[in-house]
Amino acid sequence: MTTESRSLQLLFRFGNLIQNFNKKSEKEIGISLAQWSVLKQLIDMPGTSAFNLAQSVGVHPSTLSQTLKRLEKKNFLHLIEDPKDSRKKLISITKVGKTALESFENNIRPFSEKLSVFEKDIDNLSAFLDTNEKTNSW
Repeated sequence: MTTESRSLQLLFRFGNLIQNFNKKSEKEIGISLAQWSVLKQLIDMPGTSAFNLAQSVGVHPSTLSQTLKRLEKKNFLHLIEDPKDSRKKLISITKVGKTALESFENNIRPFSEKLSVFEKDIDNLSAFLDTNEKTNSW
C-alpha cells in the first residue's frame, strides 16, 4: 500500500472513530465533541459573543448557531442580550452545562489517557491542522 493510500485509509478510519464516539457520547452523556468544544470554550470565555466563540472553536458562525440551539435546548448555556448592541447575544455556560461537561470529560478520560502515548504525533497533527485551517487547503 502506498503512503498516500495508507494516509487516506487512516483518515477514513479516524473519521469513523469520531462518528462512533459522537454517537455514543451523545446517547450516553448528551454531548457531542462539537458541543464539548463549545462548552469548554465558554468556561474560559463567559459572556462572549457568538462570533468570538466561533473563531475560538474554529467553526463557521452558521455551524456554531446550530450547536448553540441544541445546547440551549438542553439548558447547557444561556443567551442574554448584549447591553451594547441589542441585536447581539452574549453566551455563558449554565450550572447544568458545567455538570454535563464534567461528566463528558470523566467519561472520555480513559480514552484520552490512551492517546497520551502519542504525544509527539499529536503535536505534529495539531501543527498540521493549524496550517490547514489557516490556509484552508488540503
